[in-house]
Amino acid sequence: MAAGMSKDMETAVKALKANGFDVEPVETADAATGLALNMIPTEATVGVAGSTSVRQTELIARLKERGTKVIDVVAPSELSPIELMRQCLNSDVFLASSNAVTLDGKLVNIDGAGNRVAGMMFGPKKVILTVGANKIVRNVDEAIDRIRNVIAPYHCMTRGTKTPCAVDLRCSDCKSPARICNVTTIIERRPWYTEMAIILVGEDMGLGWHPDWPEKRREKIASVYSETRKGFSQAVKNFGAPQKKK
Repeated sequence: MAAGMSKDMETAVKALKANGFDVEPVETADAATGLALNMIPTEATVGVAGSTSVRQTELIARLKERGTKVIDVVAPSELSPIELMRQCLNSDVFLASSNAVTLDGKLVNIDGAGNRVAGMMFGPKKVILTVGANKIVRNVDEAIDRIRNVIAPYHCMTRGTKTPCAVDLRCSDCKSPARICNVTTIIERRPWYTEMAIILVGEDMGLGWHPDWPEKRREKIASVYSETRKGFSQAVKNFGAPQKKK
């Protein structure tokens, strides 16, 4: 166990291990970078979902520096984001995060296109999820509530997605073509044929908070998230966007 882990982090680690996941708790994002690098062979092809948590580490840059092939769905490319998503599903290693981790060791996620959750479950030989301690929740109900009423609305607002939740910051179960809550998955135990490692970081990473948390903590999570998103390429504006019907 990592030094200084919270009680919730300890509980989640034990539950995730009991559910068959390979879990490594670390204190910092820097430690997560080093750990993930050691898990990934230099010759591997690495697919990267549109994860802010992964981009809050130095992992992508370090992989490229050592010559590892990286398929990044939001990096500048001659290929469309959708084609890059498909290529990620055939990668040796897939990097992503999880919207929420429950105290009884489940991974809860909601996607617009479904590429991220598809890659988690089957396709890539190995999946590495980098998850901040702020993503830990009590149960599946709390996870879905937080995703729909905190993560999705703030993500849509930051990205400029034209959905009702981007305006009022609350889920309205919208019918918008730009809706990002289309696919909900609950991974209760490690999928049979996918090697999955979860790096649980004792820092706030990505997007997610409880409404009762101190305002300064919530503001910092939101600020770091928004700043990280600024570094995304133009491709992020098309990431997951619905295709026009012919």
